[in-house]
Amino acid sequence: MRDDLEEKLTGEKMHEEKLLILPLSEDSRKIARILSNETSTRVLKLLERRCMSAGDIAEELDVRLNTLKYNLDSLLEVGLIRVRQVKWSRKGREIKIYEAVEKVIILLPGNKNPDLSFLFTTLRQQKPEGFNRLEIHGECT
Repeated sequence: MRDDLEEKLTGEKMHEEKLLILPLSEDSRKIARILSNETSTRVLKLLERRCMSAGDIAEELDVRLNTLKYNLDSLLEVGLIRVRQVKWSRKGREIKIYEAVEKVIILLPGNKNPDLSFLFTTLRQQKPEGFNRLEIHGECT
């Protein structure tokens, strides 16, 4: 589902890409809405520190599990988090362990086919934290 959204936004499939360049559209507004949601941003900040299950996240943030599930699904759909691994409880229930995905997101108003060479040059000069890393270095338990 997330790949479908990214394909629609960029015209190509992006598998865990570190850079997402989006023209303003309904789909880019969706990402902006998710990022402006307080629970979603709290989840992202928590997952930056370590990988966690939904139950652990809900407990840590003191939110209801159904509220958290909505936010996790939204973050998964746009590729800002991913399931790092799946564990099984003693009762045989699936437990997903989530982690944040490092991604630089750039919204481009106006021209649908801008010259991106300036953007890439600027990014290389600024080197946003984590932009050159290949993997997130978080602890998963």
